[in-house]
Amino acid sequence: MFKRAAPYLGIPSRLVHVVDTLMSWSRPVDWTTGERPIVFPSNEKLSGKLGIGIRQLQKTLTSAARRGLIAHRDSPNGNRIGSRGKDGRLIYAYGIDLSPLGVRYQEFVDAAEQGRAADVRVNVLRKRLSAARRRIRSFAQLVEDEAITGIDARLVVELSEMATRQMREVRDESRLMACVEQIESRSAELAKAVTKALASSGGPSTDSHSSPSGEPNDAPITTTIQPENAKANYSSGLSEKSGRAEYDVRNERPQTEVEKDLKKHGIDPEFIAAVVPELIFFGGTSPTWGELIGTAERLVNQTAIHKSVWDEACRLMGQKGAAASVIATAHKHSRGDVDRPGAYLRGMNKNAASGNLNLGRTFHGLKDSVRTEGMRALGTGGPCSIGQLALAALGRTGSIGRRLL
Repeated sequence: MFKRAAPYLGIPSRLVHVVDTLMSWSRPVDWTTGERPIVFPSNEKLSGKLGIGIRQLQKTLTSAARRGLIAHRDSPNGNRIGSRGKDGRLIYAYGIDLSPLGVRYQEFVDAAEQGRAADVRVNVLRKRLSAARRRIRSFAQLVEDEAITGIDARLVVELSEMATRQMREVRDESRLMACVEQIESRSAELAKAVTKALASSGGPSTDSHSSPSGEPNDAPITTTIQPENAKANYSSGLSEKSGRAEYDVRNERPQTEVEKDLKKHGIDPEFIAAVVPELIFFGGTSPTWGELIGTAERLVNQTAIHKSVWDEACRLMGQKGAAASVIATAHKHSRGDVDRPGAYLRGMNKNAASGNLNLGRTFHGLKDSVRTEGMRALGTGGPCSIGQLALAALGRTGSIGRRLL
């Protein structure tokens, strides 16, 4: 109970180790009625057990006595000495008295129980803070994707990240509660502002973006337009036809509004591979749409996106547009910006159906983020992103790497 209570009583670990070592010389009979738990190891033996010098040992024992953990019962000549009978009881003993631990037993029990209860409350507050931070990041990503003006989401994100870092080691419940309430208030204000902006512009519902479980607007997106079943076989990533008879994946010309938007912004397989290389592995020097479609099918399974959502994306965006959407969604999910990829992709499908999906702008935003992270890593001497390391390891930093500049 002493060891359990020590962290909550502010007792240093070195003192815990000393007391624990001293207890190894004590016997259960020493703690029975009428007995006294006195141990009498020499300083040389004790310092050898603890792995510290004699002088440091003396300072540690003095500190333990001042904290009321031990007491000294000295012999006339100052030596630690004792003797036990055949029944193990002490006949006489001079040395270090451990009875203060027994006197404080109930204090240790109470401190441990209260400490555990405080741990639970602090853990709840930390989870609330993390949930609010993730929600802020989700709405900030929505502001970026939909190019909403008049909302300074970046400042709110920076505040939430700073608060999370500063509260990481804090156990003061009042400080934590004040911080959590402030960040949750910021999250609610941002959600209200984004919802109002989208409502006035006729944009998508905020439900299309994932939010933490148990938070508002966490219901999955449903659409009143039932998707036609795609009839193509996607397993190879090189299918020729989608569910729409006129769509041909071999056609280099854009066949949907989403693909037109991608072409307008210069988003091709090489561009996508340069932005998210950690998700795409291809055999040649340049990736193809077929390889990207195959990658998207793999990511659909890995991120637990329902096949009907993928089929609807193919119908609304074409296979190329659907593949680009899935890859962008998976990348945001890996960064922690999206909690539920299936709900996020349903939101993109809804935007595509209403003509409000700006996928080209999204990929340019991802490119800017990758470039910023890369420059920061070079400036600090730190490692590059996983994707950049993967490209370097595979020797593919040539023309693809230059697409980020």
